Amino acid sequence: MKTPTRTLLASVLLCAPLIASAAPAQLTPEQAFDLYARVLLEDDAAATRTLNDALKPAFEGQDAVTPNPGALAKALAEPWQTVLASAGDKTDAAAAEALYAKALRDSKCRATKSVIEDNEYVEDQKLARISFSCQVPDLGKVRPLFAASLAADASPASRKQFTDAYTQALQSGARVPVSGTFTLYPAKDNGYWYSGNFDDLVGTVAGALAPFEDWMQDVEAASAPKVTGVPGCDLLLQQHRACVAKIAPDQISGVDAMAEELKAKAQVQSAEEMTQECKALRPIAEMMWTDECA
Repeated sequence: MKTPTRTLLASVLLCAPLIASAAPAQLTPEQAFDLYARVLLEDDAAATRTLNDALKPAFEGQDAVTPNPGALAKALAEPWQTVLASAGDKTDAAAAEALYAKALRDSKCRATKSVIEDNEYVEDQKLARISFSCQVPDLGKVRPLFAASLAADASPASRKQFTDAYTQALQSGARVPVSGTFTLYPAKDNGYWYSGNFDDLVGTVAGALAPFEDWMQDVEAASAPKVTGVPGCDLLLQQHRACVAKIAPDQISGVDAMAEELKAKAQVQSAEEMTQECKALRPIAEMMWTDECA
């Protein structure tokens, strides 16, 4: 089950004009980030007012953000209702949305520090790199139940055990920190920090709340030929090789070269670094895949 992070972002927020008039900065990068997090994830109306009031001088008196309360929770809840139905559980749209809304509110993503640096793409322009931390449900004990529920001989009871454990973890389970980075840009003359792209924030939290796509890949990777020893990389190589063999067999040497390069890197990089590199490679490879590869 894929987490619809990319598609839901467009409906969650927002309007953030890129041209603004010069004015002294009113919010620090950390303050601006915290307000964005409260608007995006917590549906905090007070934060929306504070952020818009602070940014109005830089946006010609207009609101910089127009939130869509509940949209993110709804986007997360819809695929989860499909999972519940497949496990024989009753589905309640309102209850599912409330479950995710609470989990999002409890995430409490906040800036931990910021570094202001030159924008290499825009002359005489700065940007702020924000480091942030969120509190998300600890799904460590849920993950093996998810894998068991996918087994060929999985019983309805095992699937329900997974859905019950996951729901409980979101409702009242232990929480663990997850960190990320986020970029803010200044309006004209480096005043008023703002963002028009929220993938790094929303994607981090949505991925932590509904990591089923990553978990599914790990299950599939268990049977992939061991090339690098890193499950995510080995699965990518297996899938890419199978696809290229179907649609462009004359280019299979390119897959071999990719495999050798990743294998060499795996000798000197950590498994975490390799996992991140292959995650970045996946969308590039998938751009080449056609319907024949499904």
